[in-house]
Amino acid sequence: MPLIRETVEIKASPETVFELITKVSDFPLFAGAIKEVRFITGSTYRWTVRVGGITLDWDSVVTEFECPKRFAWHSIRGIENQGAYDLQATPEGTQVTFSMSYHLENRLVEAAIAPLVEPLIHRVSVEILDAVKLRLECRSGDA
Repeated sequence: MPLIRETVEIKASPETVFELITKVSDFPLFAGAIKEVRFITGSTYRWTVRVGGITLDWDSVVTEFECPKRFAWHSIRGIENQGAYDLQATPEGTQVTFSMSYHLENRLVEAAIAPLVEPLIHRVSVEILDAVKLRLECRSGDA
């Protein structure tokens, strides 16, 4: 499974960062490729993403919710994936590491869209982290 990993330093407390990154239904506001993240039930969400004219969707379930250290998930339908946000307090705020691995269901699909998927996941992860950073660092009085 390919692995995407991104790390960013955010000048906000781990609790504040954790609160924002666990609001996954807001992710379409942060990244253009994410069309919808809809709460289904319990800790399950349906994701809809548009990649190079192709719409992909999957359901994922939250597997770890350890405030303010780790938020993780894995898919239960659709595109096979798993990932996490790991947060570490630093003197300047919070180091956030996003990691995600994925597997496409068959070689034909993988050959067709794999060249689009990895750059897309990388771009989306950067967009989300940058949007979280911008939103939190622009808040007055929160560092």
